[in-house]
Amino acid sequence: MDDLLSDNEVSALLSELDMGDVGGDVAPVASSMHDEASSSKITTAPEVGSIVDEKGRKIKKYDFNRPNRFSKDHMKTLEMLHEIFSRSFTASIAAYLRTVAEIKVVSVTQLPFYEYTMSLPRPDCIFTFKMEPLEGSMILEINPELVLTLVDRILGGPGKAPPASRELTLIEQSIIEKIINRGLENLQEAWLKVGHFQPKITGYETTAQFVQVVAPSEISAAIEFEVKVNDVTGKMSMCIPYVVLEPIITDLSAQKWFTVGKKESTPETVDSLTKVMKETVVPFVAKVGQTQITVRDMLKLSVGDVVRLNSSPNNEIEVLIEGLVKLMGRPGVSSKKKAMQITRIVTKNA
Repeated sequence: MDDLLSDNEVSALLSELDMGDVGGDVAPVASSMHDEASSSKITTAPEVGSIVDEKGRKIKKYDFNRPNRFSKDHMKTLEMLHEIFSRSFTASIAAYLRTVAEIKVVSVTQLPFYEYTMSLPRPDCIFTFKMEPLEGSMILEINPELVLTLVDRILGGPGKAPPASRELTLIEQSIIEKIINRGLENLQEAWLKVGHFQPKITGYETTAQFVQVVAPSEISAAIEFEVKVNDVTGKMSMCIPYVVLEPIITDLSAQKWFTVGKKESTPETVDSLTKVMKETVVPFVAKVGQTQITVRDMLKLSVGDVVRLNSSPNNEIEVLIEGLVKLMGRPGVSSKKKAMQITRIVTKNA
């Protein structure tokens, strides 16, 4: 027992080994190992913690707890697919809420499923869904503050974030589920280059630990989005386990994806693009006329005063889209409502 090293002595010896300062019997041992197996010689590289073999090839460390099952090619393709999804979902939310919205991809990473669930807040809004005919479930998670903001906007409110997060009521769940279904339709359209899938919501949870769609150690792709509605910004994420994508993993090759994109447009892609275009919201402004008055006259204006413009009812007026003159028309009334009759299209902005 007296020959055993203490904990402090073991720590000191390991420290000297890392620094390369150990002498004595270490060199003879290394020499004998070289004589017995010279073909497997390994030398320490100048950088601490990295090694190279006799041919100068760098040896990289591999963590068996976090194996990379998605290649860089797969991750890049997933990023491109979900950038298309984010643009389509942006148009859907903007049209549904009749307000300004923006969704963009922040990051695409692969990690064990338990690490993804541990990173989610509590309470949370977590929807599980399937992409039939693929086996297994995926996750679409939205920050509860953002969800409550959307619900407030749908119910006629200003769309402001609540003072504190809370779980959704059954009515609020039903309301937000309509938006999620629209998002899944956009996801289906974005994935048309990979295959035809039928997304369907399968469950709802508020605690990530109760969502066990795969084994905790299963590698998954986590796509994080940033969602902005009016002045409120929140996070949304999607988790896709590798086992779900395994049957179609070869179709996630960027080379094959671009090859498919070079083919002629199919009726499905044309219908999908047409649907997105129809739901796109753009500012439409009809400039009835203009005039110039002094600040003094403007301050004297009262109810009933008439301000004369530089146009007449018989003249065409400019119609601006995104600040550019694109149409000409005449103002009028239709079904007791103010209307604009388009007379011609401006092919070149003056």
